[in-house]
Formats: sequence, structure tokens, C-alpha cells
Amino acid sequence: MPSHAEPDRIIEILRPDRCPLCFLLSDYAHEHVRNLLEESVTDPVSRDALFDSRGFCRRHAWKGVAQGQALGMAVIYSSLLEKGLREVRSKPRLFGKKNHRPCPICRSEEKRDLWAVRQFALSWSESEALRTAFGEKGILCLGHLERTLDQRMGTIVRSALYEAGKKALGRLLKELNEFLEKQDYHRSLETIGQERDAWVRAVRMIAGERE
Repeated sequence: MPSHAEPDRIIEILRPDRCPLCFLLSDYAHEHVRNLLEESVTDPVSRDALFDSRGFCRRHAWKGVAQGQALGMAVIYSSLLEKGLREVRSKPRLFGKKNHRPCPICRSEEKRDLWAVRQFALSWSESEALRTAFGEKGILCLGHLERTLDQRMGTIVRSALYEAGKKALGRLLKELNEFLEKQDYHRSLETIGQERDAWVRAVRMIAGERE
């Protein structure tokens, strides 16, 4: 578990339409890609890690492109392309291909995600202010709700998290069902309210934050 709770940071980013842990992870990945491409592309350790993984995974590679990191991406991928051309075979083997390490950003994300889950669990256990604020405007995606409930905490506060998380997701489900019902021709003339984007929020609660 983290050595100390930081509930104020979590309260600051609570919104009824996004999971704070997904948001923190997405923000972390964005900054990690930017920092690596701006500051570490000539670092031997960073470059070796990227060579071992054949660059970033597809998701993080395109994140670098979306950030406009032309120089950093060019440095990395020119080396990778040169290395790949040296190693490519005219008759590639179908079996026994060399296994490559996972994308370094993905590996770092996994560690950061676990840290964030533990931080939320600790903050939830210690902060009445967080529990109150979450009840008013918070929501956790299903994945992060399950992983947080799996952390060590007292029975009472775990039960409170379960009920608060279930209630928040239940409100979203109600709005999503309302949206679906208004697609029926019997209700097609009714005004669509805040349930208009419930389907987008539902995707976010299942798939995570949009890149």
C-alpha cells in the first residue's frame, strides 16, 4: 500500500462521467510518452528497452504520433527500421520467432495502475471527505471498482465502497436504459435529456478512458 493517503487529489478530479483512476492512468501514459520522446530517446537504457520491444505497442506509438513528437519518433523508428532490415529473412520462419518484450510504456502503466488502485483504497479507508464527495459526484469503472474492492481495507469501509460504486453505476445503467427506450417509435417524440451520452459513458466504464 502507498505510505500515505492523498484523498484531496482524488476529490479534485472526481466527475460523474469518468473514472478517476482511468483518468489518472491516461494522464500518466500521455506524460510518460511525452517525456520519453523529448528527453530520453538518446538514453542507452531507454533505447535498449525500445529495441527489445520493437518500439511502442500500437496504442502508445500512435499516442506519440498524436502528440506530434516528430523528432523523438523519427530517432527511435529509424533505428528500428534499420535494425529490422538487417535482420529480415527472405524466407521468414513461421515458428520459433524471437519473443519480444512488452512495450515499456505498457509495463510502466501496469505498475502505475496498481499504485493508483492502492492509493484510492487507502484514501477511501482514511478519508470521510473522499467518501462523501464520491457519493455526490464520483464513479469507478467496473474494472477499477473490482480491483479496489480486492485491496486490504476494513469491512465497513469496503462495504461502503461497494454500495457507493454500485449506486453510481446503477444510475448510469438507468440513464442508458432510458436512452434505449426513447429509441422506440412509441417514445421517439420525447426530448432526450442527460441520457443522451449515456452510451458513451457506459463504454468508458467498461473499456476505460478514451485515448
